[in-house]
Amino acid sequence: MSLFRSEQMEFYNLVIPRESSWDVMNTLGYFDSVHIIDYDPTLPQISRPFSNYVKRCDDVMQKIEQIDGEMRNFKIEKRYCPDVVDLLKKRNGTHKQFEELEQDISKVADDLEHQQQTMDSLQEKKNTIRENLEVLRNAVAFQNEDSEEASLLGFQKMVGVILKEDELRFKRIIFRITKGNIHVEIMDIQEHFIQQDRRIVQKCVFMLFYPNGDLTQKKIQRVIESFSYNKFDIPTSSDQHAQRIAMLENQLNEADQLLHLTITQINKRLQDLAEVKYNCSWIEEMRILVTKEKYLYMNLNMLNMTNSVFHGQIWLPQGQDQKIQQALRNLHGNDKQLPSGQIQECQTQLTPPTYYKLNSFTYPFQEIVNTYGIPRYKEINPGLSTIITFPFLVGVMFGDVGHGLLLFVCGLYLTTEDARKSIFSGIVPMRYMILLIGLFACYNGLIYNDFLSIGLNLFGSCYNLVDGEYELQEDCVYKFGIDPAWGSSANQLTFMNSFKMKLAVIIGVTHMTFGIILKGFNTLHFKNYMDFFCEFIPQFLLLLCSFGYMDFLLFLKWSTKFEDTKDAPSVITTMIDMVLRPFDVPEKPLFESGEQQRSIQLLLLTIITFCIPVMLITKPLLFSLKKKSPHQYQQIPSYVPDEDPNPEQLQNDMQKEQSQPHSKVSIQQHNEHDDIGELIVHQSIETIEFVLGSVSNTASYLRLWALSLAHSQLAEVFFSMTIASHIGEGGFFGTIGSIIQFPGFALATFGVLMCMDLMECFLHALRLQWVEFQSKFYKADGYLFKAYSFTNIKSNEQDD
Repeated sequence: MSLFRSEQMEFYNLVIPRESSWDVMNTLGYFDSVHIIDYDPTLPQISRPFSNYVKRCDDVMQKIEQIDGEMRNFKIEKRYCPDVVDLLKKRNGTHKQFEELEQDISKVADDLEHQQQTMDSLQEKKNTIRENLEVLRNAVAFQNEDSEEASLLGFQKMVGVILKEDELRFKRIIFRITKGNIHVEIMDIQEHFIQQDRRIVQKCVFMLFYPNGDLTQKKIQRVIESFSYNKFDIPTSSDQHAQRIAMLENQLNEADQLLHLTITQINKRLQDLAEVKYNCSWIEEMRILVTKEKYLYMNLNMLNMTNSVFHGQIWLPQGQDQKIQQALRNLHGNDKQLPSGQIQECQTQLTPPTYYKLNSFTYPFQEIVNTYGIPRYKEINPGLSTIITFPFLVGVMFGDVGHGLLLFVCGLYLTTEDARKSIFSGIVPMRYMILLIGLFACYNGLIYNDFLSIGLNLFGSCYNLVDGEYELQEDCVYKFGIDPAWGSSANQLTFMNSFKMKLAVIIGVTHMTFGIILKGFNTLHFKNYMDFFCEFIPQFLLLLCSFGYMDFLLFLKWSTKFEDTKDAPSVITTMIDMVLRPFDVPEKPLFESGEQQRSIQLLLLTIITFCIPVMLITKPLLFSLKKKSPHQYQQIPSYVPDEDPNPEQLQNDMQKEQSQPHSKVSIQQHNEHDDIGELIVHQSIETIEFVLGSVSNTASYLRLWALSLAHSQLAEVFFSMTIASHIGEGGFFGTIGSIIQFPGFALATFGVLMCMDLMECFLHALRLQWVEFQSKFYKADGYLFKAYSFTNIKSNEQDD
């Protein structure tokens, strides 16, 4: 089962002649099973053999982005590639393919750039002609008595066009440089202008009246130039005025026709680039092919080139070597003269990468685990149990049949094809997790008997209402969940608090015990028997004899019928007395006799007391004895093969591993400490952390109770404050009131409970998964298997 533990990995040397390097890497790219090791991670990309090709790919990608930007500006729809690998197989070429791609894309980009420059110059010319026309048409409005008086007084005038958004700033600057000795007239232009950057702006005509003087005129001209505004001359006679307008109108028509023709040509050219040939548009096809070339050369740069031969090291999942060797042998067909690459299996002390075969169902749960840390090679993967435990923990806190059903329906919708094209496409990868959370929320809601804060009477009741009081029926056991009669009792909140608190503790102890059991399986798998006997056994017994015993008392108390509830012993008091007064006979025993309970508790307390020093000193003591023994203790390498290794070979391999600066840590935790003093300190910290953590982690699971209580109380408040009173009123007015209040109830339920509270429950479940559960066994110091595969190349739609 690949999800339980990592796939078995094998180490190979990869040898590729330079002449066949592109062909070999192109062949390996179609296998989703090659992890290439960078021979020198500290070496910058610019110092690698094919850094020039990578830079050229970046330059071509930049041109593709420019073309794509023009297509977006012209609102040209393009088709994305549904299957990248299938496209690459259809367009499978040679190492000269990139040269052709570079030439074709550069030619298209240059042509579009030239047409774009022509369009921009025509647009600028059209705007200038329009501005001149607007100045001439609005000049009549400025020729009033005030302007004539200004001319008689020796004032000069200047006319131009400014942006409407710069009007106030322009007036303020002009006023300051002339010290207020100027008159400004502004008139808005009704029609909008299209700028070169495709912005639509509004402009206005200005006319300035200022006293004669070269200094003032130069200042005003500098301001106009700083704003990049145009200023125009106004003809003195009416005939010249009319002739100028007619000439500009003709020029405007010509510029408009040329601009329209240029836009049509650009649009047609872009439409050609959007045509579908290999199930996607040409531009997307080019993007994927160039991305593939860059990806190929980036991985080829991870190999070491010596004398025109590339040497590299790779990891392969077990059983994949035969397929790759066969593909490399068939690389050049019948042409035996062309050299081909080869792989050679060899031994190494490098820790293999962790590799799991994931699908759309297991992916989000594995991401939760990987966010905390990558599993160590061959370590038990928490992702498998997370598929059930994580949604269940969220469901415990979010327990409500109604809200769970809404979440379940949301998960069902996310599994449809329509969801991938909607605004919810971002959470589509989480669809199965949402589905399971909704399912477990319904399950726990049935246990709590809670449906939108309303109790459900599904199986009748074990209580009869007699004279206003509930009486329990003889030998009646409710079939599933909480009896609906508790919903109308006076101590309903107290009862539910007690039940949910005890349930949270039971779930928490069970969850942590499961984590410790997984630690035992890990130690047995790695044949680390010292950790098995010195850590797993005492930790398991300590947790079982303390909080496991407390859970046992809870079940025993639930299954015992007391004549008077006041005679029922307190489990918390029993646990406290077990530690503080271990030799006293319990006054209210849960067992048949107090003597029997005292004997059992003394035995458990003895085991707990014995386990602590075992965890603290046994491991350092054994390690010290092995150090003093004639046969020096040999460290076990981090990668332990299935077969028994040769002792001499093992010793040599360990010496090589110690000389490698980048070697991974050892699987056996005690091998990480060569100094006995360091091991004692480490083991003391581990023991104290586990003992104190057992208490704090158990208390941490009470968040299941707290969040569940908050969820149910909020749902009850929203229901009672909105539609509950109208439903109870009944009749016509009650129906109308319920309809009016229902939007408020729905919005509060969706915004607070379905969004905020769900997110809160999700985060608290993450805390329980990472800290309380995974800390019991999970090392999380591995690294992922990163396959060199063309499936890693995504279309532009997937990137968006």
